[in-house]
Amino acid sequence: MKLHRTVVAAALFGVVALVGSVAPATAQRDRDGQQRWIDVVNRTNVTIREFYMTDVDTNGWGDDRLGQSVVPPGQQMRVMPTARQRARAYCMYDMKIVFENNRSVERRQVNLCTASEIVCQGNACTAR
Repeated sequence: MKLHRTVVAAALFGVVALVGSVAPATAQRDRDGQQRWIDVVNRTNVTIREFYMTDVDTNGWGDDRLGQSVVPPGQQMRVMPTARQRARAYCMYDMKIVFENNRSVERRQVNLCTASEIVCQGNACTAR
């Protein structure tokens, strides 16, 4: 009987662990089932100081999406569109990355519904 309880407890723990590992990925999808976030990956030797992201029908860059944070060389950070942007259900976004040395890179028409990261390496930033 004791062995049976141990097996049941282990199976229950496995189910709880599985549900816990699935929940965050599901929680990051919008009502239409699309994921709308981007991992900003810094493979340069200069810190990313600012990151702007706006849907393609909005003029201007809006607020720096990193806020008080930065993305140091070799690090990455997940960035989410604003609640207003997500509610509009756009997939296409324009992005602007500003480095600590004031160099900036713009990427237009990045599809957040298919791309999961924007990788900055050398002098370029590429959505993947």
